[in-house]
Amino acid sequence: THRAFRRESVWAFALCGAGAGLLVNIRIMGLLLIPAVLGMLALDAIRAARREGWRGANRETACAGAFLTAFAAVFYAAWPLLWRDPMNLLETLGTLSQHPSHFPTLFRGELVQWPNVPWEFIPTWILITTPPVALLLAALGIAYLARLCAAGWRDAFENSTARFGLLALGCLTMPVAAAIALNSNLYDDWRQMYFLYAPMCVLAAFGLRALADISRPPLRASAFAAAALGIALAVVQMVSVHPYQNEYFNSLVDKSELGERWQIAYLGVSYKEAVEAMLETQPNGRIAAIDIIDSHKMRRNIAFIPENDRRRLYLNPSFPSFVAVSGDQRWDIFPERDGRPVIWTREIYGVPLISILDARAESEAAHRAAYAAARASRADASGGGFDVYAGGGNLTYVKEDCGEEDTRGRFALSVFPVDRGDLTKWARDAGLEYERLGFDFFERGSILDGGCVVVRRLPAYPISHIETGQRADSGGELWSVRILLDESFERYRRALASLSGEPAARADFDVHLKDGALIYVREGCEESDARGRFFLSVFPTDPRDLPQTARDAGFEHEPLNFDFHRHGAIFDGKCVIVRDLPGYPISHIETGQWTDDEGELWRARAEVGD
Repeated sequence: THRAFRRESVWAFALCGAGAGLLVNIRIMGLLLIPAVLGMLALDAIRAARREGWRGANRETACAGAFLTAFAAVFYAAWPLLWRDPMNLLETLGTLSQHPSHFPTLFRGELVQWPNVPWEFIPTWILITTPPVALLLAALGIAYLARLCAAGWRDAFENSTARFGLLALGCLTMPVAAAIALNSNLYDDWRQMYFLYAPMCVLAAFGLRALADISRPPLRASAFAAAALGIALAVVQMVSVHPYQNEYFNSLVDKSELGERWQIAYLGVSYKEAVEAMLETQPNGRIAAIDIIDSHKMRRNIAFIPENDRRRLYLNPSFPSFVAVSGDQRWDIFPERDGRPVIWTREIYGVPLISILDARAESEAAHRAAYAAARASRADASGGGFDVYAGGGNLTYVKEDCGEEDTRGRFALSVFPVDRGDLTKWARDAGLEYERLGFDFFERGSILDGGCVVVRRLPAYPISHIETGQRADSGGELWSVRILLDESFERYRRALASLSGEPAARADFDVHLKDGALIYVREGCEESDARGRFFLSVFPTDPRDLPQTARDAGFEHEPLNFDFHRHGAIFDGKCVIVRDLPGYPISHIETGQWTDDEGELWRARAEVGD
């Protein structure tokens, strides 16, 4: 911007506009620069018009056009979402003041969180985390600008050094003022506004200019020596805390109270060193680790270690070998109060950035307890040499004489709720009738005394049935089992108890209509009766009630075909299926069963007339 106004050429302003387009893509607050540049060009145009008439403002007009054209082109090209949805810009502006993520931040000894962030949040963080020499020089630069403007206030409206200094002052103060006025969602010190350090350095350069204007040579030399000393001290402090110079606090902060008063370590830079410490503590075998609150910090730092070591590490939230406690979690869990021994810690200013707790003995005891509880009951299913137990809110897999080959591949786990409304929103939006909870062996299990034990926590909602097994690394299925839980049997028992009167249709199965569901019943049922696939066609009273996919395919009905084990169970000598129907008014349904080998086994039609 400064160079564009110095050169006053169309190409210089085009380059400035291109830079502004990239700037706004990096931080939407950069939009403030657009009216600033156009406003200064307008001032120059007015001044030129007074001298030479409006034709004298042609150059400023051309510069403004070049600036805006280059800005729009680069801004649009570098923001791919705008290609598909131009309204995304308005959504971004709306998000600017009220970001959807809400995180508490330790500020002056208290946890603050939007919308109750103090107005002085950003100014305070700038004050305590900026080197004092930069603060002093910037303050001196502001005073120097004030003197320039006082000496010739008209210079502030002309293409001058003073005006550029005022632009830097505006770039520093206006975003802070906007954040305060909009009550923006701020957290994690002033990281959303680190860009303010650039105009602060420009103002500090004006401060150095003020030192250069000191008329007495001894005093000028002393001032420059003091500034050089301040810069040297900042450099020495950054080198001394490397690679954690992002945790810098200046002398305005009492370091003895740092951990109890101010947020630290939120970026998780120290996790890489912590991961390396775990590998050194346990040089052989698999390592299960977890961060107590924010596991993605550990996951992204695992990517920075060698591949062979990376393969040894798993994130296990249930039974970890090591637990990481970051400095930004100190208000939740203090390592010295956790009960697990601290085996490694990294400190800055005497405050732990991150601590590693040894949980190996605790996790082994928990796995042994899970093994004992499982073996005390009867296995619900067996496959691939694993006995699978469902109880106590867990799914426990146990295999004696377990080898390394049994830990390979991935465990598949599909959980079918009694009520589909209990599924996560992601699963519902994807059209699934179950929740996918697959995992790797070492994410949830361990090898104890030659045996394999895996414990997977189940969702808290009522579960109809579970399908689980193991897949090879190549993708092929190694084994698979299905487990019906007590909740599902209860549902089928209630369905049977609710039946009264004649069925709506008779075939190999009696088909009843009850409370918005089809209930299929077959006495003297065997596993062979559950073979094949059930077809179900639902004909609405009004074809407009059909889903869009069915209408697009030209159907007059909604196909809801299913496998027996998706909606049925065999117990007390009966086959029972409960299949929910759509909520719209239904004319009639057609259903039946077929196999690929034998074709159609039976078919039935039931009039609903709802």
